[in-house]
Amino acid sequence: MTQRNKNIILIIGLLLVFLFAYRFGFAKTFAVSNEVTKLEQQKEAYQSAPVQLAALANKEKQLNEILQKNNVEGSSLQNNILRTLNTLSSDSGFTLVGFEEPHVFTDEGSEKTTTTYNFTIQGDYQSLINVVYALEQKYSFGNVIQMSFEKKKNFRTRKTYLQCNILLQRLN
Repeated sequence: MTQRNKNIILIIGLLLVFLFAYRFGFAKTFAVSNEVTKLEQQKEAYQSAPVQLAALANKEKQLNEILQKNNVEGSSLQNNILRTLNTLSSDSGFTLVGFEEPHVFTDEGSEKTTTTYNFTIQGDYQSLINVVYALEQKYSFGNVIQMSFEKKKNFRTRKTYLQCNILLQRLN
């Protein structure tokens, strides 16, 4: 047997020893280390849960105060939105052109319901922007997910007017 063959056998032997060492020693150590890291992260999440719970309780209290302040109580959110739009229309000078039936979507996996309200208002640009701002910031109806402006013309009177179609989404 030559020196070259002995070196090859030695290298193959070392590789096999490293393979067995990794397979039966190091791999298990790495797996346990990863599991310990995950468990430490879960521990931190559980330890911060009371702080998050207190913060959420405060936020719920603040939101309830806002709802009471803005008269967003009652059985139907749709009626509350309509009432608010009518109140804002008398103050801001816009008109409510259409209010579609709300679209309700329930996610089967998470059992969460999303309700989308679609309505159209008409007026000048500034009053329409003020209404959208009030709906999203002052009142807790949901998020404005889309608004589209459309300039239309009444051919009988030859006047143009601006309409805004708004999609307001609420996650239940």
